[in-house]
Amino acid sequence: MNGVELASAVRTRLEGSLPREIYVHAVPAGPLPLRYVLVRTSEGSEAATRAVGTVSTQTPALWVYSTSMHPDPERAAEEAAWGAGKAREALRNWRVEGRWAVTHEASDAARRDESLPDATFVAVEQFSLRSSV
Repeated sequence: MNGVELASAVRTRLEGSLPREIYVHAVPAGPLPLRYVLVRTSEGSEAATRAVGTVSTQTPALWVYSTSMHPDPERAAEEAAWGAGKAREALRNWRVEGRWAVTHEASDAARRDESLPDATFVAVEQFSLRSSV
């Protein structure tokens, strides 16, 4: 499974359990909802697990960004953290296509995003998935 396929599968998974707009790869131009989730992936790394040294596994990386805009910075931070936590719960113990486990790698606490309007906070959860090629 590559990063693009993983992003699509994660979007479907999150849409069923997170009451927020879910975007994949980028957010659209124009006005955005006050709270949303952005799913990004990369192709990640490849490795050879066989003695012959040919690539047999791929490990795409996945980031889930929970974003909240609110006039009260504390509230925006709490809402961003809540969305990230819900995304983490939705992906916990989940196997993509019933085979490949999504592994949680790291979290980044809600922090102000200076590139967006005032009182916009983003919390990030990072995951990986090891699949056969």
